[in-house]
Amino acid sequence: MQTSTTHSPVGTARTVRPFLPLRARRAVTALCLLCTAGVAAACDGTSAAPAATTTITIGGVFSVSGNWATLGVTSKAAMQVGIDDVNQSLAAAGSGLRFAAEIIDTKLDTALTLAAVRALKAKQVDVVLGPQSSAEVAALKTFVDANGMLVISPSSTAGTLAIANDNIFRLTPSDTLEAVALVALMKADGVKTVIPFWRKDAGNVGLQVATRALFAAAGTVKPGVEYAATTTDYAASVAALKTHVQAAIAERGGTAGIAIAHAGFDEVVDIFNLASGDPVLSTVRWYGTDGTALSEPLRSYTKAAAFAKQVSFWTPVPGVDDAASARWQPVATRIAAVAKAQPDAFALAVYDAVWLTAQAYQATGGRSTPAALKAAFVTAAGGYYGATGWTKLNPAGDRQFGNFDFFAITQPTTAYRWDLAAQYNTQSGVLTRR
Repeated sequence: MQTSTTHSPVGTARTVRPFLPLRARRAVTALCLLCTAGVAAACDGTSAAPAATTTITIGGVFSVSGNWATLGVTSKAAMQVGIDDVNQSLAAAGSGLRFAAEIIDTKLDTALTLAAVRALKAKQVDVVLGPQSSAEVAALKTFVDANGMLVISPSSTAGTLAIANDNIFRLTPSDTLEAVALVALMKADGVKTVIPFWRKDAGNVGLQVATRALFAAAGTVKPGVEYAATTTDYAASVAALKTHVQAAIAERGGTAGIAIAHAGFDEVVDIFNLASGDPVLSTVRWYGTDGTALSEPLRSYTKAAAFAKQVSFWTPVPGVDDAASARWQPVATRIAAVAKAQPDAFALAVYDAVWLTAQAYQATGGRSTPAALKAAFVTAAGGYYGATGWTKLNPAGDRQFGNFDFFAITQPTTAYRWDLAAQYNTQSGVLTRR
């Protein structure tokens, strides 16, 4: 996620992967990994003496079968592919260190996520990749800080979790940068009135708050509608939203310049099924956020997908560097082969997190104190260019830079699909439509 280059999608009709074609790439990545750790034999081309094998387990907590499973499934596959690549590089260099993954399905449920992390700690697991949502990260933060565990989330964005010196790291920018991209697009589209519609959890509340604050300088932001994270019937919420839209239409004298900004997850399918055909909700523009970008349920449910296409539902997600496709494209291809679904930049961040974790363990000589491992992880992230680009962290432990791809549902044939619609560079402030 470089700030000075254009970015492109990892989904739709593209293939993906890590560093080079397999054998050549693994040789190079082995050098990168082990040179970072200071293993001279791997760096000067000499053969390393065989070492006794020590296996360290890295935990993974992803929503594999619940809400936002589109990301959970590809994250699980990305972790498995990353573990395989790291272990092959270590073996080729003669290192006795090996890594294993223990992945637990959280269903995006905060209680299940905390229980999973507690179970991993009981098995002496010190590093956990995931979880996906900010609500889950918030639920386990106290426990991991108190117990010396490191959590590396690929997709949590809540600004409330941007806290220096804790044990939470996030390989994605916080919600502020995503809101910058989203507001830039809405302004370019001529939106004058925004009606927020959001799921009540830390990440989506944060995105709503950030978007509201940024757009207020350019137009009008209505109070909007919030629905509980436990909601299963969205009829009342959609009806309330319709009332807000009707009031905005009356105020503006028409639908021009009115938009709904939705922040949520796969429940968008139920929402769109309800809104489909509504003479009010179907005549204004809708925007989404990273929780719905490239959603497989939204793409595959015909009625909801048709509505998304009708209302030009564009969703932002952190992008990968188009100029570095030789690095990320083969990785994504291999992840897709395992997951049977295309990964996005969040899933590729899981792959990078495996490599950064391995570098941190190598630098500390294997198992070490939480403080030493944490310091080594920050150092590794500061100089690493992986599948998602430079991984440098800011003082809060979040990714320092970020650019965004906007995806839209299209229907080039009988089937619906996600296509890249626009790209936004947060450093230059340039929006490029595709």
